[in-house]
Amino acid sequence: MSAFLPFSDDTLFDARWLSALSDEVPRAEALDRARPVVADAIARTGAAGAAALAGIEALVAAAALDAIPALLAAETVELPDAAAASERSIHELMSRVAYKRRELMPLFPELIERVAAVHAAAIRACGTARWRLMAARARMQPGRPSSPIQGAGTRYVKSDRFDARAAESLPGIDRTRADRILKRLGETPVPDELELRPLDGGGDLWTIKAGGVSRFILRVERDRRGPFYMVEDVGPQAA
Repeated sequence: MSAFLPFSDDTLFDARWLSALSDEVPRAEALDRARPVVADAIARTGAAGAAALAGIEALVAAAALDAIPALLAAETVELPDAAAASERSIHELMSRVAYKRRELMPLFPELIERVAAVHAAAIRACGTARWRLMAARARMQPGRPSSPIQGAGTRYVKSDRFDARAAESLPGIDRTRADRILKRLGETPVPDELELRPLDGGGDLWTIKAGGVSRFILRVERDRRGPFYMVEDVGPQAA
């Protein structure tokens, strides 16, 4: 198993970093006392974000294929929820403290921007890492044909690993839509709207649209009749 841990609400920002702020501080001292507290929270948020990005990149370097579901959960649920929770906690603090000490208000916009930027960067990194690991999985754990090869012109077939991978990445309604789109791969020529293109520079993996932001990962295989596409995976493409 990978060492990837789920993102909780306080992974990249912890409201306790601002616990020293108080509306009980004399007004004449409030700004001088608050400034280093907020600056420290900004620095900690940046450091937490950098550590998260390094950890995410390490998963790719280690080819941690088992981290794919966790990365998808972080990208689509955990990090967006954490970003919203962090913003709420800052605004709640502002309502308790800064509204009574209005001279503190200018300290918070930079913190709010940093928290949002760090979460957004982590979301993008999770998506990029997940997509790279999906490509690695197609190469390292290739499937075999799950049925006779289809298509009168361009030939393709789902791998025997595809259905489990699709269920891991897409809800049922999106899988149904993707299946309808996949049938068009067998047309000659391949419709332009499928956007058939190489996935990366390897030449062995290609990709087509699967509806919405999702794309299929296709691996080039050969039999006695020539090349065909093995449909290995599908999921949201990294932004």
